[in-house]
Amino acid sequence: MKKSEKNAFTLVEILVVCAVVSVFLASAITLFSNFRQGFTRSESSAILLQDAALFLAQLRNDLNNAVLDTSLTNSEIEQQFSVTPKQLNFKAYDNREGAVLPVIYRLSGKEGNASLWRKIGNRAEKELIKSNVASLTWQTEIESFSGKASGTVRLCLNINCILQTQRAQEKPFEIRTRIFPARLNRQLNNK
Repeated sequence: MKKSEKNAFTLVEILVVCAVVSVFLASAITLFSNFRQGFTRSESSAILLQDAALFLAQLRNDLNNAVLDTSLTNSEIEQQFSVTPKQLNFKAYDNREGAVLPVIYRLSGKEGNASLWRKIGNRAEKELIKSNVASLTWQTEIESFSGKASGTVRLCLNINCILQTQRAQEKPFEIRTRIFPARLNRQLNNK
């Protein structure tokens, strides 16, 4: 009797190949999913840091252009800045209009999910950070120096801001800085 040769796969061989392919596809899908989640997390963190950097740059620019109301006495210096937990007001020279205009930074929304807005003069309010401010504190501080620099006064704004992305599992960013309004400090010491 002759044996007939068959060139076919057995059921066991087909099942083994299917199992290997399914393990490979499952690991590839898991890797792709993890990569995508990591990319999304990195992208949202990068956008948040960029918004924070733009806010601080804008605030630093506004504070460097802050001007002193010459009608006030030294004891009323802190009134140049109206600082409340939700709002910061001061006057600054605006290059576009060539005039001194009021500048308002305002925090709106509930704590942990607030937005930060900026308004100058009669222009429309602009949202600087959208729904990612977990907390924000700002406070003015006046330092007087004695000794050789007797009578020198320096005003600064202390800022402590915590930013949190919408994803709760991500770590919040804390930003602490002190900004010294250069023009205003020159005016204070030349008074």
